[in-house]
Amino acid sequence: MYTTQILSALFIIIPLFTTPGVHASGDFSATCSGYFVRDNHFLQANCGDGVGGFRDSTLDLNNCIGRSGNNLVCARNGGYAGSCSGCGIRTGAFMTCGCSGVALIADLDDCVANLGGNLACAV
Repeated sequence: MYTTQILSALFIIIPLFTTPGVHASGDFSATCSGYFVRDNHFLQANCGDGVGGFRDSTLDLNNCIGRSGNNLVCARNGGYAGSCSGCGIRTGAFMTCGCSGVALIADLDDCVANLGGNLACAV
């Protein structure tokens, strides 16, 4: 019975990792385009929905990114924007912000996922 439960769980989990346009953790930039940061903390993108369509999506990055010393890190309800300004995409999916006089960088692919065309926190 235990083996049956494990196999059943695998049949549910494996499609999440193999469906195009759906990423269970991070790597949103592989299936999203035209992404940019608006108003210092909103990520906007046009993302594949996994079934051939695309949709515009917005995510408040305060829900996904925090500040730890002189680093921007993936953190649920991190609220980084309270101490950072001038945030924007610089190269690829890297976001740069000025935080208390220091330029900090976050790899948004580590912190943001595309779930069926909707941007979501990967943490």
